[in-house]
Amino acid sequence: MTLHDPPTLITTPVLLVPTAPFERVGALPQRHTVPGAELLVFQFANGYGAAVTRQLSRPEESAFEFCVLDCMQPTPQPCFSTTVAPSFVSGLSHEGTEGLLMLTERLGLHPLRVRANSSLLDEDF
Repeated sequence: MTLHDPPTLITTPVLLVPTAPFERVGALPQRHTVPGAELLVFQFANGYGAAVTRQLSRPEESAFEFCVLDCMQPTPQPCFSTTVAPSFVSGLSHEGTEGLLMLTERLGLHPLRVRANSSLLDEDF
């Protein structure tokens, strides 16, 4: 290309920015693809999280499964000791799943997080 050649217009592809699948939830999930479904794993600052599975073959009004997670373990584990969901919940709508996510996000601090915070308060820095 010389100074007299017309400029070449270079277009860059649209940047893919992760979108919030549940707009009223503050955390973005890790997305995983499993056969016939999408698995979303949320982790919240309170030490809890949630696993949400969207079954691709089911209608939107009943496509979601939900489970609270204990995120204080090295690998998040199902947690059935909260008031949000005492077991796996299936057949949920998008709105119902979003409501459970919001409740999980608003749970009090996980007991291990409370102990860790207390230990830090006792330390001299």
